[in-house]
Amino acid sequence: MAKKYNEYYLNWNEINSIITAAKNLKESVVLKILARTGMRRFELANIKIKDVDFGRKRIFIEKGKGANEKDPKSRAVPIDDDTLQAIKFYIGSRKTGFLIQSNKKGHEGISLSQINRIVANCAKRAYIKNPNPKLKNMNPHIFRHSFSRLSLAAGIPFNMVQKMAGHADARTTLQMYGVPSITDTQQLYEEKLIDKFKAKPKKDDAKLSEFGNEQDGNKQE
Repeated sequence: MAKKYNEYYLNWNEINSIITAAKNLKESVVLKILARTGMRRFELANIKIKDVDFGRKRIFIEKGKGANEKDPKSRAVPIDDDTLQAIKFYIGSRKTGFLIQSNKKGHEGISLSQINRIVANCAKRAYIKNPNPKLKNMNPHIFRHSFSRLSLAAGIPFNMVQKMAGHADARTTLQMYGVPSITDTQQLYEEKLIDKFKAKPKKDDAKLSEFGNEQDGNKQE
């Protein structure tokens, strides 16, 4: 398995700022589901209304990454009351079809490019830049990385984060999120080292005494 990891992620304040920048209910639902479930972009695009279990507070993902006829890689992820309420308002009286509708005529479900634009535009309105310096615009995948990292930081067990992320192999989760992020590294850097940089040098009385004795000896000679 090739080594891969992502050390960049958003904090909850940044995520919530982007969600707040949504200009309509559709954008809000897209952002909330991505940020609060960690699901992949294509998984969100394929969610049907029937896949949302309002009673059990779960969303069923019928096909995950690497799905095939024998193993669809399906899973269920928990979802919060606030997001479910937004979904109810968004779907209105609709009972069937894709959860997130397309703006284009003849296209029932939202496209991957539309999801990209929603995330990028809302981030711009919130003045939140992608933490990865190599990427210009915010993208949906940063929400996935952020959800997994923040879940682990909150104390959710590793195997549960793996299940929510839909990783078939635990090594994938470990390789992607088991490496300390630049955010965590910087936090510890500031907590443990910054004060040390500002501290004034302390006088070492023993060394000063030795230095003084040497000076006295030189004078006597």
